[in-house]
Amino acid sequence: MLSRAADSLYWMSRYMERAEHSARLINVHLNTMVGQSPSAAERHWQRFFDSLRIPAPLDENGQIYVPEPYDVIRSLTFDRANPDSLVANISAARENARQIREQLSSEMWEQINRTYLNLNQRNFDQVWNDQPHAFFREIENNTNLFQGLTGSTMMHDEGWRFIQMGGYLERAISTASLVDAHFGIFEDNGLEPLRTDEYLQWVGLLKSCSAFEAYCRIYTPTLHTGHIAEFLVLSPVLPRSLHFCADRMHQAVQQIASITGGGRSQRLTRLTGRLQAIVRYGQIDEILANGLHNFLNDFIDQCQQIHMAIYRAYVDYQVEQEAKG
Repeated sequence: MLSRAADSLYWMSRYMERAEHSARLINVHLNTMVGQSPSAAERHWQRFFDSLRIPAPLDENGQIYVPEPYDVIRSLTFDRANPDSLVANISAARENARQIREQLSSEMWEQINRTYLNLNQRNFDQVWNDQPHAFFREIENNTNLFQGLTGSTMMHDEGWRFIQMGGYLERAISTASLVDAHFGIFEDNGLEPLRTDEYLQWVGLLKSCSAFEAYCRIYTPTLHTGHIAEFLVLSPVLPRSLHFCADRMHQAVQQIASITGGGRSQRLTRLTGRLQAIVRYGQIDEILANGLHNFLNDFIDQCQQIHMAIYRAYVDYQVEQEAKG
């Protein structure tokens, strides 16, 4: 596979995953912010910005303040100048898809085009005043449909593996950032039941990972922060857990190496294998005792190392080989 094709497939997947994650977080945020006290609203907005890995607005004293929801959500939805907006991410995904059109099925191309056109034909004032929750759910559904069509219509060859790598790497970083933002604001009370005023915030965390119903099946609807951390970090079967993402990344790297030859992917295989081992054999009591924040920061750092290793092994390497040729 040419380096430009691998690069475009990788980033197409990351941008679509990022758009889906942002749409879901915005929707959950709007649902849980109603009727909050000023102090609770401030914490809520801080968590929201930290979850999306974007800076929070600060006043002249350097303190976060509660912004106007309309302005923030509009910027995160339709502002083309904002690289974190939905329209920017979906546009970038479509542009990457256009560059490797021959690698995609017609169903994939039609769906990413449809998602792009539907978003660009909407007016934010109409969305905000009408049914914002339905709008953001539509974005989630459209991006999930694209992922489903990718799995069912694209050949599961080398290109498919780069899509898997990009999507699960983006998802792993997003989940780790989301969990870290939430546990960094609210006091961890271990396995004690949550207070009533905190319950909705933790429900929001689980819903932001599409994990609330699954959590209730395993742990019952009684929420405990220790159980939430264990589920989102160490569950091998939850599609957005760190464990699940690390498993899929390592699997994709091994399959790419078997196709291309393992020589130039040895470091990448070691990095994904080490990340997989950390969450596969980790124990939540040890992680909490040593500091969940430190664990999650280290996890994100290792994901960034994997990103760089992908480029060294498959993108920059191919460019150098072509230059030598």
